[in-house]
Amino acid sequence: MTLHAQRESANWYFGDFAGVSFNTGSPVALTNGALMTKEGCATISDPNGNLLFYTDGKTVYDKTHNIMPNGTGLMGDSSSTESAIIIPKPGTTSSYYIFTTDKPSYFLSETDPIDGLNYSEVNMQLNNGLGDIVATNKNVHLITYDATDAIENEYKNSEKLTAVTHGNGSDVWVITQFMNKFFAFLVTAVGVNETPVVSTVPQTVFPRINEAGSNITAIGYLKVSPDGKQIAIAHSSTSLGSPTTGLRKSGKVLLYNFNNSTGSVTNQRLLLDNSYPYGVEFSPNSKLLYVTASQFSIDDLFVNSSLLQYNTESPNVAASQTVINTSQNVAGALQLAIDGKIYRAGYVLFGEGTHLSVINNPNNLGTNCGYSHNSFFLQNRTAQIGLPPFVQSIFKFSFNYEDICLNDSTHFYITSEDPYDSVLWDFGDGSTSTIAEPYHTYSQPGTYIVSLTMSINGIDYDPLIKQVLISEPPQVIQNTYDLYACDSFDANATDGITTFNLHDADDALVINNSDNFQVYYYHTLTDAENDYNNSSSIDPIYTNQTNQELVVAKVTKPNTNCYNIAYVRLNTSQSVDVGTYQLETCDSENTGEALFDLNSIRNTIINSLSINGTITVNFYLSQQDAANNLNSLPDQYTSTNTTLYVGISNNNVCYGFGLLELIVGSFPIIDHQHIEVCQSDFPVTIDAGLDTSIASNYNYTWSTNQHSNSILINTEGTYSVTITDPILNCNKTINIVVNQVPTPDISSITVEDYTATIHVTGDSNYFEFALDNTFGSYQTSNVFYNVTPGDHTVYIRDIYQCQEISRTIKVLGFPKYFTPNNDTVNDYWNVLGLDPNRYPNLKVFIFDRYGKLLNSFNPSTSVGWDGTHNNQLLSQDDYWYTLQLTDGTEYKGHFTLRL
Repeated sequence: MTLHAQRESANWYFGDFAGVSFNTGSPVALTNGALMTKEGCATISDPNGNLLFYTDGKTVYDKTHNIMPNGTGLMGDSSSTESAIIIPKPGTTSSYYIFTTDKPSYFLSETDPIDGLNYSEVNMQLNNGLGDIVATNKNVHLITYDATDAIENEYKNSEKLTAVTHGNGSDVWVITQFMNKFFAFLVTAVGVNETPVVSTVPQTVFPRINEAGSNITAIGYLKVSPDGKQIAIAHSSTSLGSPTTGLRKSGKVLLYNFNNSTGSVTNQRLLLDNSYPYGVEFSPNSKLLYVTASQFSIDDLFVNSSLLQYNTESPNVAASQTVINTSQNVAGALQLAIDGKIYRAGYVLFGEGTHLSVINNPNNLGTNCGYSHNSFFLQNRTAQIGLPPFVQSIFKFSFNYEDICLNDSTHFYITSEDPYDSVLWDFGDGSTSTIAEPYHTYSQPGTYIVSLTMSINGIDYDPLIKQVLISEPPQVIQNTYDLYACDSFDANATDGITTFNLHDADDALVINNSDNFQVYYYHTLTDAENDYNNSSSIDPIYTNQTNQELVVAKVTKPNTNCYNIAYVRLNTSQSVDVGTYQLETCDSENTGEALFDLNSIRNTIINSLSINGTITVNFYLSQQDAANNLNSLPDQYTSTNTTLYVGISNNNVCYGFGLLELIVGSFPIIDHQHIEVCQSDFPVTIDAGLDTSIASNYNYTWSTNQHSNSILINTEGTYSVTITDPILNCNKTINIVVNQVPTPDISSITVEDYTATIHVTGDSNYFEFALDNTFGSYQTSNVFYNVTPGDHTVYIRDIYQCQEISRTIKVLGFPKYFTPNNDTVNDYWNVLGLDPNRYPNLKVFIFDRYGKLLNSFNPSTSVGWDGTHNNQLLSQDDYWYTLQLTDGTEYKGHFTLRL
């Protein structure tokens, strides 16, 4: 018999390595989890309660508690209240969506922006059935903000996520909130509709950043009721507060109506104000709401926390508040479980959350709800303040079903607590029933929308709708399959006892092996039928107990309990030693290893065997792998010198084994080349870089389509050559970059304060410079300091000394000061460095600071200005000069007269 229950929430992982399983009726603490998370977490199991994977919003762990290969880098955050929620894709048992919301705190930088709301797809058929993130559908961004608004574009979303089934019983709403809007995204069998239903509400909550950089208004849980009609939100803060009123007293809890057919949110009601709420959760019957809230003093010191209950059917819901418990636990998450109880996370301030608290009867009003404080021990693991959220419809008491394989008589039964006197079942295939607990057999596999309408006194309740997946087990062969293995690698090669890889029979057992299936093996049919969770099957690497032993194959459809039975007979054959082969290639990169083409030697081995039929040759690293046909190597295999094991089968029957020696041959060390060539040296010869003593042992293919070791080129450029070892058939390609050395060309020369700077066109790193001596010392700097006044010659050449040019420069000196005190030192101010033969008729003009002309003289024939005007020595001050050469060059500046 195949049972079914909505056990997607049967396993929880949260806090610091904590977990709970609800698969056995009573909760059992799990100690094998890998999460360390302060808040955000999400877990999903298959409909039968088998763990699939879990996450903190950033990293995804599979059911073996290892990170999925592509399971890092999701855009949630473990410090986000509801960092993730996992949604089964409607219509399939193999695809899931992880919705993530980042912690919208002010850690903004170019490398760490706030990522907002995103989703990623997990395909459980990847990674050998352990699941992996689909690379092409990872971190898909969803817009929940106005990109034209700077604040909204910066923070993007809050920390809140919840989900509930659509009114059609198949699709799922994923709901979040930001500012004054709710966003409902619909997930269907097609995928995620990235255009949300947007509802605007009266309460606006702006991002507010405290001194620690946290966006305090984003904190707090969002939950929709199991019946999909209400939605509650906890805003831990709505403002920063103030030192006079306290910083943690602005929080609110609001209750809204939710329409699970349209996705709209309406009818805002304030339930709690001036507090610091965190967790919210509805009772299974959706009539009661529970809230956790902390109280702080004006000095922001923790006082206590409360667990509050509200009756959502009351005319005044806020006034129905009942304090269920007050304690020193911090307010933590509340989460409904499939056992019908609500669990509360949290810990005593400055302590550890070694226990969960439990609301045992959450449908009951007041203290009759049976709250048990810190009562569930986590077996030395610790809870923080977060618990994993789920699609809330899982927890609605409506109806359930079992036996959901094709040709089963599917059993439907009512779990709702509402009274009724008549029912109408619609099985989604055109059939109906008025029996309270009917059985129905579907004629085709598929997804069916089943509805239950209960009535009392002629008045119908709203229909209860669920999606029921009827699965067809894989079709298997009816005859016994004979699996062969060589009786080898043990003490007795003739006893008919050897090691088999039972999975070698998998594909042969299934009629359409392109379907997704899993096979488990057992000693007896009874063992196979009684192993409900497929956890007690025999190891597929199996040593038979008798020759021609018969084993039972249970061929299952993944994530269901649908299966068919096939039989496998274990036969042995005598192994043939096919000897030792060799395969040699060369190490063109000189790393000590090389790439071997195993397919080339495979054909050699096949051709050497005198047998007919379909011959398969595989290569292995170990004798055990060869014997069990495990971990065969790819045809393109990189290795050092080593010996591989060869396994050979004929028509899928073991034939024999052998050895393959992999030999790494040497290859000349050759590297890319970069050659600088003077323009006058073209044409020039370039070569592959091999020593002439071995060059003739190799073949060459140039990018110029030439085939010699060296070629003659006429222009600069990049030339490539492939050097091939014709015996080992390996090669290496190098590039030879030929640059023509640029010709030096002076663009300009600047001279200022006895400093000459030579500006050249092109890359100055190619040139070096000398002053006044073409055979003197050259420098790489294009700047000459402390150049004496007068005419000088600058020489410029390329660093490869292909060509040299020169230019004459003149350096004029304009003293910064003079001291006309008749001590024969600096008594006159004059221009230095002028050639009187070139400039016989120049004049320099001297002005005071007000522009009055004081003197003029010929700097080539005069000793200079003595600091007087009208034969009177002027006062100590700054004075200005102008000088214009015959070529139009003009010099202006000032100097100081000192006494």
